[in-house]
Amino acid sequence: MHFGLFLPPFDELSEAEAVVEVAVAAEAAGWDGLFLWDHMLAGGSRPVADAWITMAAVASATTRIRLGPMVTPLARRRPWVLARQIATLDRLSRGRLVMGVGLGDDGWKEFSAFGDEADPVVRGEILDEALGVLQHLLSGAPMVHQGPHFRIDSEGLRPTPLQLPVPIWVGGRWPKRRPMRRAASVQGFFPIFNATAPWPGPAPATLAMIRTDLAAAGAASDFDLIVTLDLDTASPSHLRQRLAQFEKAGVTWVLDGTALGATKADVLQRVVRRGPPPHP
Repeated sequence: MHFGLFLPPFDELSEAEAVVEVAVAAEAAGWDGLFLWDHMLAGGSRPVADAWITMAAVASATTRIRLGPMVTPLARRRPWVLARQIATLDRLSRGRLVMGVGLGDDGWKEFSAFGDEADPVVRGEILDEALGVLQHLLSGAPMVHQGPHFRIDSEGLRPTPLQLPVPIWVGGRWPKRRPMRRAASVQGFFPIFNATAPWPGPAPATLAMIRTDLAAAGAASDFDLIVTLDLDTASPSHLRQRLAQFEKAGVTWVLDGTALGATKADVLQRVVRRGPPPHP
């Protein structure tokens, strides 16, 4: 089981150098990954960093930890531009990128404020088409595609990422079935639970059922299942017990979520003081 930090690059963390400082400390403390929310807005005029440029800075300052957006809404991206960004960042990080994708949400008017598609049904259709296009483009192979949302006639994009394929994790709300179907075609699923508290997190039985359903839908045996958990709340013994239950249920990554409004000092204190939990 791997452990990562899950950071909103807002407020004080909207400064890329603050996130880089956290990433360097996280790597030194033994964390396995650092993942950033990818948003245009975060409510009102709150400061927000571009996740991709911030990740490039993190990649240049670290050597081991995995990194990636969690998640990038494909409906507001051109997949060929994103494919170029993925390949560049994967090569810059020497093959450490994990690509989180999802539907996105218009709760902060991130789509409607800029004239992007706000209807979640249409965004889901765009996501499905974009995901297939993105996977093909990342292979470097020529592509001719005529779809409802994208038209492509390309001899192929080079250079390709170092990882072939770059791991793609689909984020989506459980128990909706479309995110599960999307996830089964890629390398990981990051389920979002509407009514689940940060501690003790989702029920292990639910996670085991998700794992079983994904396998039935064709997911590979080494498929990643990712959950968020507040690693500061429980006693060490309760935390070890919960993590053992998660691992038995098939969880491969636990992301320690950081609250909105957290400062660099808040995150650094937790990272440096505690580090990731010991393996169950």
